Amino acid sequence: MFNTIKHAALALIVPSSTAQPKVDEINGKKLDATHELLNMAGKAIITKIADAKQPLDQSIMRIGCSQSAELKKLMGLDYEQVQKKAEPNLDQLTLSFISDELRSSFKLGSVAETLPKAPGYNIKQTLVIFMHGFTDDPNQFNFAAVNEAFHSKGHCNILALDASPLIRYLYLRSSTYVRFIGEKLGATLAKIVESGQDHKNIHLVGHSLGAHIAGFAGKTFHLLTGTLVGRISGLDPAGPCFTHVDSNLRLAASDAEFVDVIHTNAGVYGLTSPVGHVDFFPNGGAQQPNCLFEFMSHSRVVELFAESVKNPESFPARACKDWEEFKREESSGDVSLMGYGCKPGTKGLYYLRTGDEKPYGLSQKGLLFESEGVMKTAKHITQCLYNILD
Repeated sequence: MFNTIKHAALALIVPSSTAQPKVDEINGKKLDATHELLNMAGKAIITKIADAKQPLDQSIMRIGCSQSAELKKLMGLDYEQVQKKAEPNLDQLTLSFISDELRSSFKLGSVAETLPKAPGYNIKQTLVIFMHGFTDDPNQFNFAAVNEAFHSKGHCNILALDASPLIRYLYLRSSTYVRFIGEKLGATLAKIVESGQDHKNIHLVGHSLGAHIAGFAGKTFHLLTGTLVGRISGLDPAGPCFTHVDSNLRLAASDAEFVDVIHTNAGVYGLTSPVGHVDFFPNGGAQQPNCLFEFMSHSRVVELFAESVKNPESFPARACKDWEEFKREESSGDVSLMGYGCKPGTKGLYYLRTGDEKPYGLSQKGLLFESEGVMKTAKHITQCLYNILD
């Protein structure tokens, strides 16, 4: 009522040609403030629901993981059983090169001969190979984000392994195929090194099942050459079928000269245990902000890594023994960059906060827990309410 009287008085005092735009401006501010307030409320609801259901999701997944090895044997899907069946058909594997100007696909079996001759390939530059996860492929968002990030920095030697014909369906079978795929890739990398590629300049980036493909590739490469690939970045390595297994059956720190890992859905789709030289746990590593469903947290890691390629300084993390110590802000541990900017030689467990939308990197603010963020949010809510009621 007060606002109606105020607007009417304004219309009498100010000429109509200027009064209406002023009223529209006021209404526009109210609408924006209302939208912001509803957006914050929606994010808060998502967080509460996600926090409430995650323990159940983790319990269900924990029970399933404990039975996966026996179930695979029962179904004839463990490594030795599949090997006897002469499966899978590894001739279906390809490496994709995608840029604005060029789109090429190489058969994995012949890539050692064809890749060095490919337009734009620079054998002196680091070779980055991205490995997707279950149901994914190089034509989807995940590789597009990582690919664009590297190209924006002038890095053109980035390829994607397309294993989608083998790991698109039936997770139990796909989790076994991962080892075959990784072994094939490792043998291919050994041949590429024979063609002149420096093994130290090979960087494997794997998401979910792709992280374990990278691990098996590193193991095989070491077996064949006696050396290690330069780096493996594991992006929320898949947990189901890879939890509580020997390190020779999953991604491990021994698979490359430097293995860095980011956990974003630990305990459900991702591994809980640290498996690299250094393991990062953004927002605690289990549930990511503004992610209602577990698969959203599991996928968020790719966005974080891609952003770290463009802006490595945006993701500083602090060495802590666990998330609780980080929240208390009592640790005086080392600070290291998460993602692409992480320097080889970094070791231990690191924690940080990220934003709930792009850009995710919070820079130095990411080293502080919610206390500062809560005060800022409360102040923002107060301002929104003032704009609505004024």
